[in-house]
Amino acid sequence: MLRSMLEYGIGNTPLIKLPSINGNKLFIKMETKNYLGSVKSRTGYALINGLNIPRERIVIESTSGNLGLALDFFCKEAGRPLLCLLDESILPAKLDHFVSRGIRYKFVPTESGLDGRASRMRHAESLAADGSHHWLNQCDNENGVRIHKETTGPEIYKQTSGAVTCVFCSVGSGGTVSGIGEFFKGLGSAVKVIGVEPYGSTIFHDDVVPYVNAGAGLSGKPGNIERHADVIHSAYAIRDEDSIEKFRVLNNELKLDVGLTTGMIYAAAESFCGDARGETIVLVAADGMEYYNEFL
Repeated sequence: MLRSMLEYGIGNTPLIKLPSINGNKLFIKMETKNYLGSVKSRTGYALINGLNIPRERIVIESTSGNLGLALDFFCKEAGRPLLCLLDESILPAKLDHFVSRGIRYKFVPTESGLDGRASRMRHAESLAADGSHHWLNQCDNENGVRIHKETTGPEIYKQTSGAVTCVFCSVGSGGTVSGIGEFFKGLGSAVKVIGVEPYGSTIFHDDVVPYVNAGAGLSGKPGNIERHADVIHSAYAIRDEDSIEKFRVLNNELKLDVGLTTGMIYAAAESFCGDARGETIVLVAADGMEYYNEFL
């Protein structure tokens, strides 16, 4: 068993006020302040803590970078072997971290008709079939939902003194948005939990085009979203150029350390604020700008 999440410096991340838009109050929850630098620190902890499989079995997961870094740390803490499945969309700075930390990884070619993440997931399933590997499958793993129901959602509620009316999350595996949504559903709350994917991802939308935002998006709905769809109020698809523009605004003008997916959800929140008034909106910033200098 691992130590408590808070002992690792994960959770209770700060909430920072943003400039209001059309009378709506905006806040940003800085998940980059987690130990290991992203919201995936919570997920990695949840997926490894209490994992009940033989110690010699190789843990595998499809990752665009942040989860792999978290899993490496917690697998080492738990004394478990790990193999991360990557594709060519991984940012060079993240790959450099994999190499420098000695994380074992494998590149998976993108199959025709699939995106990189779906190809990685298919390969993970094939590796796990003979019993020598255990696929965590973050896209269909209730532990990844539960950790956000138990920690991220309550933190947002407490930090806003219960005033929050909307939460915007980027969506890939669906764990964060589903867990936060389940927390507010459990309160009987009318808080709108809103998912945001890159334009070209088909979690909530239909148009299939390439996109650069490897930290979000998927071909089709992940199991987490299928099981918890009723807690997601609505969804946006944001084009790369809009995500990059707002990423630059947040980092260069507002001096916030946030990543590309945060630019994406900020663009969605701006669109939402075009018609909304009097809302208290929280944006969950999944990671920092460390890996995204090429977009500045």
